[in-house]
Amino acid sequence: MPTRDMLPTPRRAFLAGAVGTTLVGTTGVTASSHREETRDEPNEKRTRPSWKPPAHDLEMDDGHRLRVWERSPEDPEEAVLFVHGMTYGGVPMFDPPVAKDFGWLPYAAARGQAAFAPDMRGYGESEPPREYSEPPEANAPPLSFEREARDLLEVTRWLREDRGFERIHYVGLSGGTWRGRAVYELADPGYETVTLAGGSLDTLEVGADPGGPAYLPHQREEFLAGWTGEIPEGRDHDEWIGGGAFTASEIQTAVWRAIFESEQALESASKSNDTETIIAPFVRQEREYHPKQITDPTLVVRSSSDETISREGALNLYDAVGAADDRKQYREIAGGTHFSFLERTRHEFFHAVHDFQRQH
Repeated sequence: MPTRDMLPTPRRAFLAGAVGTTLVGTTGVTASSHREETRDEPNEKRTRPSWKPPAHDLEMDDGHRLRVWERSPEDPEEAVLFVHGMTYGGVPMFDPPVAKDFGWLPYAAARGQAAFAPDMRGYGESEPPREYSEPPEANAPPLSFEREARDLLEVTRWLREDRGFERIHYVGLSGGTWRGRAVYELADPGYETVTLAGGSLDTLEVGADPGGPAYLPHQREEFLAGWTGEIPEGRDHDEWIGGGAFTASEIQTAVWRAIFESEQALESASKSNDTETIIAPFVRQEREYHPKQITDPTLVVRSSSDETISREGALNLYDAVGAADDRKQYREIAGGTHFSFLERTRHEFFHAVHDFQRQH
């Protein structure tokens, strides 16, 4: 979640799971299979810690493995598809190991919804692109919004046909708002509602240089600076982030643990300089992906102290969404940064989204 000014290249960074974005044309997703895991089943390289939620592995049409995390109650009637941003994967953004029921996935599950959070290609514990085994300058960015949109359409198909959910809500966080726009550019997924959280229109540049690099190394210090740098000057970090229940360090350490203890860890860099480093993917954008394609009920939500997404950009996004005026809403959460969903204001953030979903 570095800001643009923190990047060593002149690309805009999308926080909350965001560094760059890339898009490539691909064939449609047709075949799918999944392998369900219990908490104790081994991952390819390590045993998954007990604090990570249950997971499924889906195979995309090109054979690529996508990991989908799940928190669900008994007999849920609807599903929520949570899509992370452009730097960090599903677990650190939606279910970090801070405390029981801290994150957005357990919040949704406690309200009767089946909550799913895929790790997009190159993130978390999904299969990394082969280019990530080489230095970043050796390859062009292998990821694209269009490929990601096709993957999300396949996850949606799996939720409907294999899991039996007729009602599916979409929640896109930061760069996940662009992924949602790409989904609607390719097809009509028929979501019950769409939430675009921490997204912008026109005022935020996305899309990686198609010539490369494929990714950037991203260190723990950059993660911390990108987050705390948005807290207003003079405010106590422990109070702003933890709200008295936790310290800032407790939350940020747990979130980083979930980021680094995944396939995103750049182990060679970490061993060489003793600094914990991850791969920050770049994603190509090859179309506009205008939100006018989104005609399902839509909520655009922004936090008031978000320095990555301006109020102007968020309101422009709201205006551009294709849903009729009586089918879309704009909400602003007071006193949160671009990481509001991990801060003391997170429950207000969650409530706003859940209330909108209940209206439709």
